[in-house]
Amino acid sequence: RLLAVMATFVEYAGAGQILDGRLALPDPGPNELLCALEVATICGSDVHTLNGLRVEPFPSILGHEGVFRVIASRRDTVKCGDRITFHIANVCGLCDFCKYGLAQKCTSLMKYGHCLLSDGSGLNGTYSSHILIRAGTHVVKIPENIPNRVAAPINCALATMVQAVEHIKLLDPFPRRRVLVQGAGLLGLYACALLRAKGFANVDCCDVMEARLDLVKKFGGTPARPTEYAFDGQVDAVFEVCGSAAVLSQALRVLRPGGLYVLVGLVHPKSQLADITGEQIIRKCLTIKGVHNYGPEHLSEAVEFIKQTADTYPYSDLLSPEFPLEKFAEALELARSQKFLRVALTA
Repeated sequence: RLLAVMATFVEYAGAGQILDGRLALPDPGPNELLCALEVATICGSDVHTLNGLRVEPFPSILGHEGVFRVIASRRDTVKCGDRITFHIANVCGLCDFCKYGLAQKCTSLMKYGHCLLSDGSGLNGTYSSHILIRAGTHVVKIPENIPNRVAAPINCALATMVQAVEHIKLLDPFPRRRVLVQGAGLLGLYACALLRAKGFANVDCCDVMEARLDLVKKFGGTPARPTEYAFDGQVDAVFEVCGSAAVLSQALRVLRPGGLYVLVGLVHPKSQLADITGEQIIRKCLTIKGVHNYGPEHLSEAVEFIKQTADTYPYSDLLSPEFPLEKFAEALELARSQKFLRVALTA
C-alpha cells in the first residue's frame, strides 16, 4: 500500500455534530506505529456520545475498535504490512496500576477515541483512514485465519469479556454447573462462547429482544426469557452485560450461596443499584465484581481465542456490511437502529 500524504477522518464536533477532517500524516517516533485502517466498528458507547448521552472532548476523532495495517514502524517487533489490533489505552508501564495488573487505570492513561485533535498527532481514533499507535500501547498481530471484520471488535468487546470471565476462578473449587449472562448483545454472545470454553455445563443467556435470543444458540448458549428464568438459588455466576440496573434483583435471586456476580454493562450514570439490600449479599456470601475495560494481557488472550474458534462461531454475521468513512452518517443511523450488533467501516 502506498503511503498517503493526508489522513481523512470523521471529526466529532460535539453532540450530534460530525464533520469531514484531514490531517497530514506524521512520522512515527520511537516505538510508535503509523497504521492504515482495514476495518473499524462503531461501539455502542460512541453512539451514546453522538446522541448526547455521554460527554467526550471535542474536536476529536472517536472510535476505538478496529484492525489496522502497519505502514511505518519504529518498533522492532512489528514490521510494515503487519495487521494489528491494539490495547485501547496507552500506558506508562511504571505506576502501581501498570505493575500490579490494573493497567487500564494507569496514572498516565491515554485512551484512543477519547482525545482532542490537539493531543499528540491528533490521529487518536479509529474513525479515520490512519491512526498513530503510541509507544506505550500493546499491540497484537492478527493471525491469517481471522478476517478483518471479525478482528475489528476484538480490542473492546471481546478483550473486556476475557477480563470479566477470568474472575470465575473465584468460584474454585466448586464445580462449574450453571452460569447466566444478562444480555445478548456483542458482549453477551462473546461471554457465552468464552464461558462454554471455561467448562460450564449450562450457559444461559437472557435478553428482552427476541432477535438477539436467536443468536445465543449459535454462540454456545441457551436462550432464556428473563421472566421465565426459574433457577432460583442454582446459578454459580451471573454476568451483567445489558446495562440495565433492573436485572440486579434477578441475579441475587438466582445465585447460589457463594456465587459470583460480575458487573460489566452498567458503566453509565443511570445505574443506581435499587431494590437490593446488603443482607441479600451477606447472607448468601456473594462476591460482586466490577469490570471496566481490560489489561494488555487480555487483548493477547482475546486474539488467541478468536484464532482457535474462528471456524466454530459465526462471528462475521454479527457485523453489518461495510461502509466507507465518507458514509459515516449512514453507518451511524444503522448503528442507532440496532439491526446489527456492530456496524463496520472501511477507509
